Amino acid sequence: MGISHIITTISVFVTGLLPMSCHKAAPQPKTSPVTTMTITANSTNILHNLGEVSLTNHLETCVQLGGGKNCLLVPRMVDSHNLELTVSLESRTSAGRTVDLTVTQVTTKSGKPLDIALGDYQLTFTPKLQ
Repeated sequence: MGISHIITTISVFVTGLLPMSCHKAAPQPKTSPVTTMTITANSTNILHNLGEVSLTNHLETCVQLGGGKNCLLVPRMVDSHNLELTVSLESRTSAGRTVDLTVTQVTTKSGKPLDIALGDYQLTFTPKLQ
């Protein structure tokens, strides 16, 4: 069993854990989100300001970024002040097939602004745990 086979198996397993479609969009922030593109010498960074995102402990929130890209946010309360946030960025074809998946996990405080880099995307938002 080669390393590429193991990586493929893990990718298929993780993809199977994610829902087939998003059903909930983040509430619109009071100011309109800012989407800009900055081109650097080596890569493209796409910036998204999601504003304040309301989250519920252990429940997934899906934010549609457009172009077949979705951001999935899953919070887990660590203690009375901190939450562990799993952030996934996925790309899907029009048929619903996942073609790209990036996952990261951070520990942060509810109500504090957060910047996360996922692949070519830079997300800025304030997680608000209800």
